[in-house]
Amino acid sequence: MKHKIGTMVELSAAGHRVHHNPQHVRTGFGIILDYNACLKFPYIIKWFSGGRMGRDFSAKEYEIKKVKIPKSKKV
Repeated sequence: MKHKIGTMVELSAAGHRVHHNPQHVRTGFGIILDYNACLKFPYIIKWFSGGRMGRDFSAKEYEIKKVKIPKSKKV
């Protein structure tokens, strides 16, 4: 398990190339809710996109990446 539960993720470049991912996950971000190694798509993610309420989405590890949040500048 590469990503921990509660991690904010987005679709990786490989995830964009895969055609089985629905259109609503091409933008926005998700929060990992659960991980089950026994499933074909082990990561269960709540996905937020376009101002819509979060939808459940499942993915393989290579399809997602951690969102990089820019560090704030010190004043």
